[in-house]
Amino acid sequence: MEAAVAIENGISSGELIKIPPQPDEVDTDGYAAREGRLLARWALFRERNPSLRRRKIAEASRLGRRIQCEVCSFHFADLYGPIGQDYIEVHHVQPLHISGPRETLLRDLAFVCANCHRMCHRTYLGSTWRTPDTLRSMMAGHPRLPCNAV
Repeated sequence: MEAAVAIENGISSGELIKIPPQPDEVDTDGYAAREGRLLARWALFRERNPSLRRRKIAEASRLGRRIQCEVCSFHFADLYGPIGQDYIEVHHVQPLHISGPRETLLRDLAFVCANCHRMCHRTYLGSTWRTPDTLRSMMAGHPRLPCNAV
C-alpha cells in the first residue's frame, strides 16, 4: 500500500519523471537490450570433424570444380573477391541426428552458402531439416536473385 501511495504522489507532483533512467531499462526512442555478458553453457552437440570441410574443398579444387552453393549457385569469390576464395559451408546430406555416430564420406557433404545452410536447418511446417536438393526444389519457380546477391 505504501508503494502505491508513493507512486501516486510521485506522479501527481511530477517528481517521478525526474528519476534518471536505470541502466537495465529499455530505450524509449528505439529498442535496446543489454548484451555482452560472458555466459558459460553446458550443452550436448553432435561431433563434427573440421578436416572434412577442408578435404571436401581440396577435392573440388583438385577436380577443377567450382566451389559454390549447390542450392543457389552463389560463389563467394565472385562477390567478395579474393577474401571469398574457397569460402563455403558444408551440410550433411544425411543428418547426424538421424544417423547417429558414423563414418562420413566426402560425398555425404554438400557445399552450401550461409543463407541456404540456415534455410536447410530452419523449422518450417514441422520440418526441422532438409537436404540441398529439397531446398532447391522448394525454390524452383520462385523468381529470385542468388541468395547472397546485393
